[in-house]
Amino acid sequence: MVEATFIASGNNMKEALNFAASLVNKVIIGELGSLSSNSLDIFCSSIEDANLLNDILWDTPKYSLISHNLVNNASSDLVKIGYPGTKFALGSNVLINLSPDIPKGLDSYESYVQLVIMDGGNLRERAANTWTECNKMGLKTQFIESI
Repeated sequence: MVEATFIASGNNMKEALNFAASLVNKVIIGELGSLSSNSLDIFCSSIEDANLLNDILWDTPKYSLISHNLVNNASSDLVKIGYPGTKFALGSNVLINLSPDIPKGLDSYESYVQLVIMDGGNLRERAANTWTECNKMGLKTQFIESI
């Protein structure tokens, strides 16, 4: 069964992208216990956000490099970054979602991480709707305010 973890990740998309970059490192090195993987997929709301995250990952973490690329350019990269219109190949067991809406193909992952942008408006409300959908699907859900 897919586990859905919702994590507060800042007040706007820029903060969420930076949070996602630091989260990638923690997942890859196994710093978060059960939420660890040797590869993962990240779904962004747009190609612009995907490109920005790809750029941020060149500098985060500061003293190491985790191989990453946009999903349509990735081959053996540990981190694949997708956006609407792209499709992930099977193989990763963790999906990090920066879009506030529930992604397709969720059932092919062991862990689903929904980053919640605490903007007090539309993005937060759409993430709440995703929480409701996850519960309807029978997923084990939890909310983490900080890691």
